Amino acid sequence: MGKIAILPDILCNQIAAGEVVERPSAVVKELVENSIDARSTKISVSLLDGGRREISVVDNGCGMSPEDSLLSLERHATSKIRSIEDLDAISSLGFRGEALPSIAAVSRFELNTCEHGALFGTSIRVEGGVIKDVREKGLPPGARVLVRDLFFCLPARRKFLRKAETELAYITDQFLRVSLANPHIHLQLKSQEKMVYDYPGCEGLLPRASRVLGAEVAASLSPVDFEASGIAVSGLIASPDIQRTNSQGLFLFVNGRAVYDRLLQRAVLTAYEALITRGKYPVAVLFVAVPPERVDVNVHPAKREVRFRHPGDVISTVRTALFEALSKIRPKFGGVSHRQPEIFSRQTQAPFPRTTFPRTDNGNVADCPRQTLGFSKPAAPAPALAPAPWTAPAGEPEENPPAPAGDTSCAEISFSKLNLIGQLANSFILLESIEGLVLIDQHAAHERIVFSGLAGKKTGEGQLLTTAAIVDLLPKEGELLKSLLPSLAALGFEIEPFGGGSFAIHAAPASLSRFSPEEILRDYLRYAEEEYPANEGDILLGLARTASCHGSVRAGQKLKVEEIKQLLETLDSIDTPFTCPHGRPLSFTLPYDQIYRFFKRS
Repeated sequence: MGKIAILPDILCNQIAAGEVVERPSAVVKELVENSIDARSTKISVSLLDGGRREISVVDNGCGMSPEDSLLSLERHATSKIRSIEDLDAISSLGFRGEALPSIAAVSRFELNTCEHGALFGTSIRVEGGVIKDVREKGLPPGARVLVRDLFFCLPARRKFLRKAETELAYITDQFLRVSLANPHIHLQLKSQEKMVYDYPGCEGLLPRASRVLGAEVAASLSPVDFEASGIAVSGLIASPDIQRTNSQGLFLFVNGRAVYDRLLQRAVLTAYEALITRGKYPVAVLFVAVPPERVDVNVHPAKREVRFRHPGDVISTVRTALFEALSKIRPKFGGVSHRQPEIFSRQTQAPFPRTTFPRTDNGNVADCPRQTLGFSKPAAPAPALAPAPWTAPAGEPEENPPAPAGDTSCAEISFSKLNLIGQLANSFILLESIEGLVLIDQHAAHERIVFSGLAGKKTGEGQLLTTAAIVDLLPKEGELLKSLLPSLAALGFEIEPFGGGSFAIHAAPASLSRFSPEEILRDYLRYAEEEYPANEGDILLGLARTASCHGSVRAGQKLKVEEIKQLLETLDSIDTPFTCPHGRPLSFTLPYDQIYRFFKRS
């Protein structure tokens, strides 16, 4: 007997279903897109147990005849294409019907549909890909698809489904993207028979975006409208001072289809490069319209990714569109870049000016008494290949010099006792040590200081806020926050749902009282998702890490001598003054021998 066999059709359908139906959110996406293609003006989605037990999608679209209803459950059946040429110019969201057999193959499935003007509709019941019942039935125009017990016939797949709250978060993320792409359609989402979102149809994107993104973002939205090379870019962008710690606030669409395209995302981030903090993301709803023959939407089974025939044209057009839109709103926030400046300007190849302090004839800082700064006596010029001799400050024995800056193996490092040279590009503190030139990243150093202060504090009792802080979150962020509420309450937070994706913060730990609680929580949720904190201690460390970013001295901030002195002395007092809370180095030493070698004095 041969080793190769042809698989049964049912098993083929179940295997193929895995390419389209990954989880309940994929079912919702496919069914809602079919409803949109059917020219529906109202679509209602209802869920039980996060879609794991039941998904219902009801629309008032064109419906299907009895013949088409049965054909829609056959593999490779569609009303959208007729020839190979049609594949090169797809303008619909999906091929009507091609997702239905995949869904029916892995669930208890029921299709009820009726054409407008027909006396009777058709009801079809399928279990695990096998048609169990077909009958005529009095039905309203449109379609109702009921999907129960997803993956009941594939236990290995079903056990990989997440808890109901997580699956609901994925579904709401899909729902919101569809809502933004179709503001003219009345869209509803219910969970456990309770209305979660109810978005009546409206004219234009702004009213729908205001509902989805929240009042704070809506107040800063500005339009994008640009066209070049046959490519149109439209939508809304928020002011660059509204930033997120992940790309959840970046909604990208190609020909009306929500996509997760790295090429487009990179084009957007490039346009914002000089306007937002490194590691942050803007909030934007952008629609890219490309002639159908110049984009391939079939490179991904679930159509989440696309491939452009001329990607360079698309990137250039998106960037130009955003540059034009951002130039109009830049005065709202001053156009200040928080990125660390480059060492050399690309235009002039000249170094950034160094910030220095007034000095007397002997080289001391002129506007501050020497004994209050704690600097060492100026070192004599070092001979070639030999470091400058170290001189101890008053009262300190000569035989115990400070450890070289940048040597992370030594615990006796004293930055504050090194000779201060000045500030470079308002971002780096320059010091002179026996090893060479020491550069300290002032932002990284202050992050470490703030983190060490917060991480060592015990919390448990919350400090009431004068006014409750409202934080608006996207679905995944909101579900994650709900799962963390008990642990956050043990740390001193008092947080309650405030409707939709909003949460009200009434109290915060005393150790975090000087920070903005809504910003700390919003940024922390990204850390929590990546790190999976196990207990209150881990969560506190994560909050401290996040808070240290908000409360720190920034790159590009000019510091006074007294501020530098205090920063260095505090840095000396903590246990680990070598890296910032994120693991980046905060100091670097350029040895004398390298300097001499560069000037050919070795």
